[in-house]
Amino acid sequence: MRALIDQPGEDTRWPWEQLPAGRWVGRLGLVAALLAWAWILARWPLPWAGALLVGSAAAVSILLRPALGLPLLALAVPFGSLRTVSVGPAAVGAEEALLGVVAGAWLVRQMSRGALNLRWPSLAGAGAVLLAAMLVSFLPATSLALSAKELVKWGELWLAMVLVLNLVDAFDALLLALGLLLAGAAEGLLGLYQFFTRSGPEGFLLMGRFMRAAGTFEQPNPYGGYLGLTVPLAVGILLAAWPGNARGVSYRRLWGIWLAAAVAGGLMMGGLVASWSRGAWLGAVAAVGVVVVARGGAWLRGVLAVGLLALMFSLLVWGRLPIPGALQQRFLDYAVDLATLDVRTVEVTDANFAVVERAAHWQAALEMLKDQPWTGVGIGNYAAVYERYTLPRWQDPLGHAHNYYLNIAAEAGLPGLVAYLLWVGAGLWVALRAVRVSCGLEQGLALGVLGMWVHLSVHNLFDNLYVHGMAIQVGLLLGLAAWIIAENRGKGSQQSPAGSGRPSL
Repeated sequence: MRALIDQPGEDTRWPWEQLPAGRWVGRLGLVAALLAWAWILARWPLPWAGALLVGSAAAVSILLRPALGLPLLALAVPFGSLRTVSVGPAAVGAEEALLGVVAGAWLVRQMSRGALNLRWPSLAGAGAVLLAAMLVSFLPATSLALSAKELVKWGELWLAMVLVLNLVDAFDALLLALGLLLAGAAEGLLGLYQFFTRSGPEGFLLMGRFMRAAGTFEQPNPYGGYLGLTVPLAVGILLAAWPGNARGVSYRRLWGIWLAAAVAGGLMMGGLVASWSRGAWLGAVAAVGVVVVARGGAWLRGVLAVGLLALMFSLLVWGRLPIPGALQQRFLDYAVDLATLDVRTVEVTDANFAVVERAAHWQAALEMLKDQPWTGVGIGNYAAVYERYTLPRWQDPLGHAHNYYLNIAAEAGLPGLVAYLLWVGAGLWVALRAVRVSCGLEQGLALGVLGMWVHLSVHNLFDNLYVHGMAIQVGLLLGLAAWIIAENRGKGSQQSPAGSGRPSL
């Protein structure tokens, strides 16, 4: 088994065997584990004992090869919140625990080699500026605990990104991508089930026949946001990894990857529609459009031709756009409400409630920025101070301003907003660079990262997607882009990394 997972030329001893007195530590640990298992099997219910056995096997696998924990982490992001443990103001789920396990296994391996070999992504400078702005905003914070919680979230994003950059090779990158697609497909399937079986709260009922999908995210908007972050990965693989076009990958394997992306993409698109989230739709349309344009070539010409023909046929035959009437009306109502909205005087109805509620929180965020333009009210403290700025009828703080740009401006002031815009620009630059230097499956992954970043930037105009563990999802995908750039640095995109000992996608 160890021969299958060791890299060529790598020390084949267990990590603990390379530490002082490591062999005795390993033997004592094995004896302790066997005694613990005997006690657990004798005292615990069988389902709990089985779950612990599976978890222990996963932990051992991660210790032997930490990169194997990354696809598990991708699966834990949408489902980890199902079981959480409260730690102060924060709820720790499986994704945070698994991230810590992977990081710990990586550190053990680094310690066993006697040196810390660390690669940093090229957007580290922009991240440092954003971190500095957030730290300054601690000064006026009403709740330091909430500020610390927000900072930990960004720390998790960075840790996920750095782990991907430092752990994966071509095989691990592919496993991570498949883990992301599998998690997205499972969420899409769950959302479609909720939509058609009307499983969910009564307030999510649609047209008396369907139910807005929320997956495991409790609310449709973050659910749609999660799918919107993942759909571009499927689209990127579909466009760049057409069987026979990728070098170094067998035709049969490439077909399997392509079909997996097609099925996962279809399920995620279905779940995205079922979420009935306009912000997620806008973000997804922008993301897929940018992915198609960035891919270019025959795919771009084909998509444009098919789209034009569908538009002409629909206008000539039906006299309207080729979009279902319910979807058209949802966008038209949204545009009209935004154009004519005055929160202080508007009459609230079921149709415009969501828009008015968002506008009320946008106005509260602007008032916070007006009061504290240079430091903000404290990172993570929007909800803590919302009561001072609340408008009549809108007492619920909802946790954030439903526009991340306004939210970061309110919490970290103008420096925080500028720093976040710099971060957005740096992420876009990294994603575009990864697309330029890559080809084949690697380019499919890079296109997925580019689409993810576009969706995040657009959807965050109407929401905050740094919730429900999605910061880790963003970190995993940014890490893939950083890894692609590092692997292709100093060589042509058609060659394998010289001297890396790693296969190319």
